[in-house]
Amino acid sequence: MSSRFIRRRTVLGMMAAPAAALTLGACGGSDSDGSPGKPPKGKVSVAFGLTLGNSSNPFAWIGKYLGYFDEENIDPDVISLNGDSARGSAMLTTGQLDVGIFGLEQVLRTAADGRPIKARAVYNVQSRSQYEGVVVSNSPVNQLTDLKGKKIGIPQLDGTLQTYVNATLASGGLSDPGISFLATGVGVPMGEALKKGQVDAAFATRGQLGTLLSGGYNLRFLPRPAFAENFITGNIVARSDLSADKVQALKGYLRAYTKAIVFSKANPQAAMLINWKMYPDAVPKNVPVEQALAAAVDVYKAYLDYITVRDGKWGYMPPDLMENYVDFLGLKGKVDVKQWYTNDYIDFVNDFDQQAITDQAKNYKAPSP
Repeated sequence: MSSRFIRRRTVLGMMAAPAAALTLGACGGSDSDGSPGKPPKGKVSVAFGLTLGNSSNPFAWIGKYLGYFDEENIDPDVISLNGDSARGSAMLTTGQLDVGIFGLEQVLRTAADGRPIKARAVYNVQSRSQYEGVVVSNSPVNQLTDLKGKKIGIPQLDGTLQTYVNATLASGGLSDPGISFLATGVGVPMGEALKKGQVDAAFATRGQLGTLLSGGYNLRFLPRPAFAENFITGNIVARSDLSADKVQALKGYLRAYTKAIVFSKANPQAAMLINWKMYPDAVPKNVPVEQALAAAVDVYKAYLDYITVRDGKWGYMPPDLMENYVDFLGLKGKVDVKQWYTNDYIDFVNDFDQQAITDQAKNYKAPSP
């Protein structure tokens, strides 16, 4: 097995300057185009919002190390957007990207504006909203009403989180909260903005907040609104004009992704150690390994709690919850959400022996950090 788990490439053609992106390197399975008599490995590009190796989402890539990519005969190009989902949406719109794991909102908004793009949701990860609000542990903010007139940090302006914060505060009785928003980015910049008092609270996805928690920031979660349990975001979005070969590669990636979720739920510590083996730069520095591992596993388990089956199937998008998402975005009557998602791949994705994966995980000898 190669010791080189990360390779870098440049994503061109986005915004004014090229952006560096991490992609999966050689780890576990082969990157070759197939052995004699075997078809070439399926190729598909997948953009992921956070840095690869983070403690919330190892299931998106550890399938390579575990051999699940080889089982599906795929070699996906997994790209980190480093928190810039707007860039990912633009890449998907222009056809520079096949798949984006960053939600359906922009697809729905452009459709409502009469500018539809050739994309749709094909798999839902979290079975409930993963948006959360946090404050520093000694903050005087305890209830949503305490946020009146405060400054709120969010990763990017004019996105789903801004809509979510306004709806959350309205649900807490603040229909005119007088708040202001500051785009902090994710990870350390958001953590430092909270720590230094530049913002009074921050809202982000549970995965984005995981980078703060594993980074040692002492945070407290704000109350979660009841409506957050009642919608999903259809957060794996793919071009609807993919070739037949890319569709098959996409289906294979989604099944490998689901296998890795099942593995992770059965043995999150092994999954995290594989993650660190693949991405050694993700291992926290100046912290005892046992302490760092325990913290990372806690973050991962908390994120995995958002992921459950719906109607007995991983990735399934119930129509009522998708309709609720449209209502949440304020697009009711402006867009027919049924045109913008499909469950056509879900039976294929779930067609594997889940007990065998669970048994593999429970008996797995994980690599040392």
